[in-house]
Amino acid sequence: MTLLLTALAAVHISMAAPQPVAEIDTGKLKGELARLAWSDDGSEFYIQTVERDRTGSPKAAHHYLVSTASKGVKDVDQEPAWAAKYWQWKSGQASPAAASFKISVDERTEIKRAASAPTGGDLARGGTPDPTAGSTLSDVAQAADTAQTLHVFALKVRNETIGEWVNAAVSPGTNFSWAPAPLQLLAFARREGGPIIVLDAAGSKQELSGTKTALLPAWSSDGKRLAWVERKGKKYQLSTSELTVQ
Repeated sequence: MTLLLTALAAVHISMAAPQPVAEIDTGKLKGELARLAWSDDGSEFYIQTVERDRTGSPKAAHHYLVSTASKGVKDVDQEPAWAAKYWQWKSGQASPAAASFKISVDERTEIKRAASAPTGGDLARGGTPDPTAGSTLSDVAQAADTAQTLHVFALKVRNETIGEWVNAAVSPGTNFSWAPAPLQLLAFARREGGPIIVLDAAGSKQELSGTKTALLPAWSSDGKRLAWVERKGKKYQLSTSELTVQ
């Protein structure tokens, strides 16, 4: 069975039906999913999870290997050297095939309020607040207390926003993967999960119709396959698919 992508531009990609590799039970792992990498020969996957402190900053990382042969998941002491090398090009700022095909960072600050701010009534006009009309000093103070400053980092490629981090440090590669050279392609998905989208160097994109709640997209080192983790109820399914790029 072959699933065709919804083509939005010139690059044509076909994706074979997704093949399940292993079930990931996050209830048995420590922390949340953070990285997915695979070995050059495709026989193993590396999964990293992180535990975070109250501010959302990582405080501990845990390492796991998934065998495509046994389908088993085992914990290891540290990230394998091949996984670190893979992650370096997979999560870089620029495509391994073209330095000009790169990610830019847009930084902005927003003010978010839980409810509409009071108009101020007599207080806003410089008079003495009337508790029966308009807003009191207490109302205005309470509104100020509920205002939240949001510091937003947005990653963009060819005017396409591929991910946003709000009041948190950017974690490159968690929601995107560059394809290896000579392919000038980028695969990404929403950080909370969603269909995988493939973007080319011209800014054209295609949506992978075989993915719905995908996380951690990861291209194989030969550029012929794509892997991702997809939410299945309370667990996750690690899957791969053969790709044909034309």
